[in-house]
Amino acid sequence: MAAKDTIAELKRVPLFSGLDRKELEMLGHLLKERRYQAGATMVEAGSAGHGLYVIIEGRALVRKDGRTVARLGPGDFFGEIAVLDDGPRTADITAEEDTVCLMLAAWEVRPILQENASLTFKMLMEMVRRQRAERPRVVD
Repeated sequence: MAAKDTIAELKRVPLFSGLDRKELEMLGHLLKERRYQAGATMVEAGSAGHGLYVIIEGRALVRKDGRTVARLGPGDFFGEIAVLDDGPRTADITAEEDTVCLMLAAWEVRPILQENASLTFKMLMEMVRRQRAERPRVVD
């Protein structure tokens, strides 16, 4: 994907909406395109997490303990937990259809997060939202 196209794609991703053109260009140079065919495993629970992925095209299923817990599409991201703590992946993610992602390596994400409070806050808010959605609900 050409740098110009990458920047246009990044502008459409809510996670990166607070970044200015210079920051988007810097980010665009660091991103690597990854393509997955329908049914392909994108990340596997328990494996080492080395990057943050943003879906540009296609759809993916997030599974924990064999059950689907989320469906991701363009603009959604995954891999943020492993990027922050170097821990293993917490879920299996499978391409539901042919899917294109942009991947940013963990060692490249951290300095960007340290420099951009808005981006860090958005990522943390999404992590909290996902955590709340996964909590079992108590019904009286």
